[in-house]
Amino acid sequence: MRNFSIVFSVASLCTTLTVATSTAGCGNALASGITTGGTGSSNEVNFTTTKGDPRTFLLHIPTTYTPDIPRGLIFSYHGRGKSGSQQERRSKLSESEFNPEMLVVYPDGINKEWQGDPKAKTDDVGFTLDMLDSLGKQYCLDTDRVYATGMSNGGGFSSNILACDPKASKKLAAVAGVSGAYYQGTTEDDCKPASVPIPCNGRTPFPVLEFHGTNDGVIPYAGGPRRHRCLPNIPHFVTDWAVRNDLGSTNHSKSLYDGGVTRYTFGSGSSAGLTTHYKIEGMGHTWPSAGGNYSNIDATPLIVKFFNKACFDGI
Repeated sequence: MRNFSIVFSVASLCTTLTVATSTAGCGNALASGITTGGTGSSNEVNFTTTKGDPRTFLLHIPTTYTPDIPRGLIFSYHGRGKSGSQQERRSKLSESEFNPEMLVVYPDGINKEWQGDPKAKTDDVGFTLDMLDSLGKQYCLDTDRVYATGMSNGGGFSSNILACDPKASKKLAAVAGVSGAYYQGTTEDDCKPASVPIPCNGRTPFPVLEFHGTNDGVIPYAGGPRRHRCLPNIPHFVTDWAVRNDLGSTNHSKSLYDGGVTRYTFGSGSSAGLTTHYKIEGMGHTWPSAGGNYSNIDATPLIVKFFNKACFDGI
């Protein structure tokens, strides 16, 4: 059996959020035609933002859903060039084995990319907030348990854009970046991956989980210039979050899976693990999944457990 443990016991972090606990959708029966179930059973939704832009997303509703119990909600963003349906299959967040009770949204990016990518021009923060507001009116959500994760460009959008937005960060309880593209600056010139400034105006403390492979040929672990921007190296990005969370720059490392994975956690006592990073030896640009992709670690159950711990101490 694989070890899915995470060191993380921050109590009452969700009390820093400025939203109510449950939404107006509590008590509403599921609309006609809405389906529940695992991957492949999600609902295709056509959506119009408050700015009038047409968008689409997939909505997973677990079979355990009832309209009288507020549920958590995960936004899961695909990588550049991919789609929401591909992200559902890749992340497996619709599978009850990993996520038995939370709803999951798999949005589609305009031009298959997200805000934060060097070419993206869309307001995906606004899109996310609009989706959250709309879904809260239709479904029974616990607004203290709203999370964001993503792969590559989607990971960067979650952990570098949403988490650093002053409004969106107050709606989110935690984020997780997987092989994330954390672009900084406006040019490749004089890119210093170990010290490039990482502006952030989000709330603190803020739980952040990060996975990255040492053999990532798309978004290198060592960072560097890419597509007219500067990528921080992953230790710098993670440590910057730890410092922002008032945890200091010193981490605690633990070797896992016979040395194939190193887990780095920051903080101690009640704040231990508020910022956590998994460095995966030899893994390329992918979503860690045991067997078949140069990884012996499953990111999905670790993400779900981390998200739950962001609001419920001791789980």
